[in-house]
Amino acid sequence: MTLRLEQFWIMKHKLSLYSGIAAALVGLTLPASAKPPFAEKEGVACTYCHTQAPRRNYRGDYYKSHQLSFTGFVDAAEAKKAGVAVAPGAASKPKSWTAPDAPAEPAKGPAPAQPTKPAKPTKPAKKAPAKPAKPAKKGGKG
Repeated sequence: MTLRLEQFWIMKHKLSLYSGIAAALVGLTLPASAKPPFAEKEGVACTYCHTQAPRRNYRGDYYKSHQLSFTGFVDAAEAKKAGVAVAPGAASKPKSWTAPDAPAEPAKGPAPAQPTKPAKPTKPAKKAPAKPAKPAKKGGKG
């Protein structure tokens, strides 16, 4: 009975050994030119957004949270938010990248009014004294 158990154990391990070798050979002969769709769409390497697939770095997190777009992406600012150093490949720009909008300048209202000198008080106009009304003459000439 021990002979059969040994034979079974050897056959089991030979089978796993041969299947491992076959899988390695198949992996070596397949071309590795296929790109995931997002890397192909953006024209960057997978490592631009991933530390080790499927884990995303700060770029991949930005891309996902901004509807699969790099519009307004600032590499250094996003790395700082994530608390990490800027990842390699910062010089390459994805196809959907656009420069961030410039910060809006504060609205300028009209220039503040310059203080004006108070006007000199005007003297009230002198009124001519009212002439007494002449009494009406009674009668005619006289």
